[in-house]
Formats: sequence, C-alpha cells, structure tokens
Amino acid sequence: MKKYIFFIIIFFLSVLNTFAQTTQDTLYPKRVFITTKIYKDGIKLSTQRVTDIFMFKGTEQSLIKYKWSNILKPIGPVVTIGGIGLAYVALKGKDATSIVDGKVVEYKIRSLPKLLIGIGLVAGGLSMIESSNELAQHAVDIYNSKERKKKKVSVINNIQFGLTDSHLIGFNLNLN
Repeated sequence: MKKYIFFIIIFFLSVLNTFAQTTQDTLYPKRVFITTKIYKDGIKLSTQRVTDIFMFKGTEQSLIKYKWSNILKPIGPVVTIGGIGLAYVALKGKDATSIVDGKVVEYKIRSLPKLLIGIGLVAGGLSMIESSNELAQHAVDIYNSKERKKKKVSVINNIQFGLTDSHLIGFNLNLN
C-alpha cells in the first residue's frame, strides 16, 4: 500500500512539473533568502543581462522598478544590521555606581531612545529588503504581461463536419 502511495505522489509531482513556464520570452523570479533571482529557461540571469532585457525588450516601467530594486537590495541588510547593533548597545547599557544610604550600588544605564531607534531601523531595513524583492517581482510581471499581450495567430489545419468526440453533430477544428 505504501508503494502505491509513493508512486502516486511521484506521478503527481511529475505532472505538476510539466506545467512549468516554458515560453521562451518569459522570465520568472525565484525568492532566495533576502534577494530575488530572475530566471529564463531555467538559467539564472545576471543583473546586467536582466537590465539589458528590460531595456531593449521590456517597458520603461519594468526597467525603472528593477533599477530601484537593485538600489534597495544592498541598503536593506545594512540598515537592519545597524538597527540590531544599536538595539544591542542600548540594551547592554553603561555601568554606573551610586551611593545609597552609605552603600555603593552598581547598576546599568540603558537608553530607551537608542533602543527605539534601533528597533525602527530593523523594521525599516526589513521593509527595504521586502520592497526590493517586490519591485523585482513587479518588474518581471510587467515584462511578462507585455509578452503575453502579443497574440499568436492560429492557422486552421483541418475542418471536419460530422460526429464529434461526444457523439453529437458539429464541427471539429484542428488549429496550428
């Protein structure tokens, strides 16, 4: 019984794999950790190659979105790491001593504004990373929608009048 389930799962996975995008001019993005890579025919494209494709075959809007994506891509992680560092410094605090009732008391001075700014920088950096990925995705979507608008002309190869596959009377058309 387990073998049959295994073979059924393999069959369905192979069928799903056949529905992958096979159009030659179609680009597709793939999200990887903190960046989005763009593929064409299963081959990862370099940033310069994608820019050239958008410049010569795509729209100006897709090129602008992709350029903004590349601008935000390195800034987001730096801002996030800076925010984490600032929050760490704020939580670590500074050592201080004071005399209370004749006893020396040691304590830490922690800065709430530094902590809040650090948390804000982390949130802003993560937003930049996500925005960069969304801009790359939108640039690819705009390019692909332009390519899909180009309608292909079908040619009628064969016309038959008579019984159809469902045993009714009608036309059968074979298109190229």
